[in-house]
Amino acid sequence: MKRTIVAVSLTVAAAIALGSFAIQSVGAAEKEYKSTAKVTALIQEALPGVAGKKVIIKRFELPPGYVGGKHFHPGPVYVYVVEGALTIETEGGGTQTVSAGGLYKEPLGQTMRARNLSTNDWTKIVVFQVGDEGKPMMIKAK
Repeated sequence: MKRTIVAVSLTVAAAIALGSFAIQSVGAAEKEYKSTAKVTALIQEALPGVAGKKVIIKRFELPPGYVGGKHFHPGPVYVYVVEGALTIETEGGGTQTVSAGGLYKEPLGQTMRARNLSTNDWTKIVVFQVGDEGKPMMIKAK
């Protein structure tokens, strides 16, 4: 009898957790974040050999004084700074600046904001992302 109660309790808890996740996923899709920087898509396709995953590689050009919107990425993101310097503010993680030639690995699912602190120079970056097919790669945060 005790095993049955425990099993039913675990099943109900799992259903509630999955339902909550599904609701968050639906809400997240409505709040996809679009960068205001100049963006050039280099590749955007299904990730070969990995069902249900896509890969996106984009080049971003951030004008002097650029401040991006707060957002997070549900999948892995790697940022290579081609030119200038990129300052990243992460919620709970402080601020980090990466200069040309540097690579920044974004913490998974952590709210962040990108900035170009220069008043004269553009920052140019290449962003490599992996995510789920049919879902947003960047989600707006408050």
